[in-house]
Amino acid sequence: MNRCVLSLVLPMVLAVPAVLTAETPEPQEIVDRVIAAAGGKAFAELGVLKLEVSQEETRNDGTSTKNTYTAFADTKNLVNLRIDYPGDVVVARSGSVGWSMTNGVVDDRRQTPAMARTTLNQTIFPLLLPYSLKMEGVWVQEVREMTIEGREVWVFAIPFAKGFFTSPLLTTTWYLVVDRADYSILWLEFVPPEHYRDVSPEGIRYRILKQKEIDGAKVAEQLLLVGITAQGMESGHVRVTKMDASVIPWDVNLFLNPLQLEALEED
Repeated sequence: MNRCVLSLVLPMVLAVPAVLTAETPEPQEIVDRVIAAAGGKAFAELGVLKLEVSQEETRNDGTSTKNTYTAFADTKNLVNLRIDYPGDVVVARSGSVGWSMTNGVVDDRRQTPAMARTTLNQTIFPLLLPYSLKMEGVWVQEVREMTIEGREVWVFAIPFAKGFFTSPLLTTTWYLVVDRADYSILWLEFVPPEHYRDVSPEGIRYRILKQKEIDGAKVAEQLLLVGITAQGMESGHVRVTKMDASVIPWDVNLFLNPLQLEALEED
């Protein structure tokens, strides 16, 4: 209960510019420490990370759903990304170029590249915490020192770049809470912008439940999502994401648009 009450005031506390002590590092410096503590250098050297993802979700009305997909990420830069969904649906990007394909047919609609990029950002960002804090378009700002439940923490505001997410409900300032003792992420949360709350009043809070180590890098193995009200109180909405992570060889076919690959081969 204390965590929910304290979480409730975070947006209000961070709504004003943070006053830092002389000893408080800059936000990006702390993020670098968080990533280093998880094995950032080792993560960057993994190559292609494959995540077999399964999710079980229970919503506020009691209905439950299950979902599976496979995600791929180039750990060197986190701009080469891919998700394979059931039904032979692929959403991928190679650098800034997004694309999608269904049943082997590339989607050539004008909006597809942008939709592919934002869909991948929205899905993969929480899965790869803390390393995804370095993804393009993630702005970590306004660090503040606080004490929550007796733990000394840093709290950051993350506004994100415009167009990072597909859903406008997520396009708002998020708040990241980091333990100052060991640089672990305690939780990451947001509530929807006020003008969207009539449509969807619920925000979300992420917590990393379990991690596994792969070649020196700690990767999330279980991730918990809980719904939160505009006041920061947890609701009955819960989603548990389980990930079986492994490293696979680099394959240009994973990320490059098949039409581009075909054109390169013809040249």
